[in-house]
Amino acid sequence: MAFLNNPVALTITVSLIIQIIVLILLITGYMLKKKLEFRQHGIIMTTAVILHLSMVFYVMIPSLVLAVIPDFIFVAPLQIVSVIAIIHVILGASTATLGIFLVGSWHFQKSIKGCIRRKKYMLKTLSIWIATLIFGITLYSLFIGPLLTT
Repeated sequence: MAFLNNPVALTITVSLIIQIIVLILLITGYMLKKKLEFRQHGIIMTTAVILHLSMVFYVMIPSLVLAVIPDFIFVAPLQIVSVIAIIHVILGASTATLGIFLVGSWHFQKSIKGCIRRKKYMLKTLSIWIATLIFGITLYSLFIGPLLTT
């Protein structure tokens, strides 16, 4: 199977699996917040942001710069892959920025006063992150799908 012999396919598959783990962490963090376990919520969310950013810098940005932009966006900017990639990048950059802002502004404080002020951004960030993940899974299927049939 071509998929198993392709290091790029394996790398982006591992990245997708890690993003699903990040989703599980985000859901777990949300549940901890519902239980009023705010410190644990913050620690889980910080872990999720760090894990997510590690994949952004290790896999996603290089993939975008080395493959998606030159092979798709420059060549056929209105092709479905290009449009989905552009939406994914815009949503992903927004989510990463908001995640860094939310986690960075908390910096492991015991008081939740600051968090209450930023609460309105938290659910929006989660929603945008889920939309980003959906677009990422769509890109993954467009890139990896053909490898699975060969």
